[in-house]
Amino acid sequence: MTLDVKRILVLVLCSGLCYPATALELFGVTLESTTRDELRAAGEQAGLVLIREGGEDNWFDLYDSAAVLDGSSRFYLGFLKQDQRLAFAEYEFRGFGRKRLLRDLKTKYGAAEVKVGRFFSDRSYFWQRDGVEIELSTDWQNYRTRLIYRVPANMSELIAEMSARNKPQKTEGEQVSLY
Repeated sequence: MTLDVKRILVLVLCSGLCYPATALELFGVTLESTTRDELRAAGEQAGLVLIREGGEDNWFDLYDSAAVLDGSSRFYLGFLKQDQRLAFAEYEFRGFGRKRLLRDLKTKYGAAEVKVGRFFSDRSYFWQRDGVEIELSTDWQNYRTRLIYRVPANMSELIAEMSARNKPQKTEGEQVSLY
């Protein structure tokens, strides 16, 4: 190899490594730092059709996603009630045949961490990008495949919010009896 070819190869390799990494996005919105209203608007603009909006008693929005991601039927968006940060976004697919989706995810996010279940077909695939966990798994009981984007810290807070909300409150005069 000539010196010029070596220099070009080094420049090409360095230029690929020197570009800043882009944040994980969904509908053009950065997942780790998005708010409820921002992601709702972007999702609806992308073609999600609202079925039910989350509110006081609902912890997530529910959308028809058939027009957004081929083969998907539902899309769920879960947010913290306190400050409207994203906890999770989930696509739901009917059935189990998602080889093309898995291939596309591997192309986009690289090699997955594979967790094998009791049976060969009980595999789940995981990626970690920009503070967001991505999971492709099979929900055998409901005959569904799920693609979940989860912000772990926010998801923990969402679970805590749900637990606090659902915990029965003791009244002042309430007594505990062992009989």
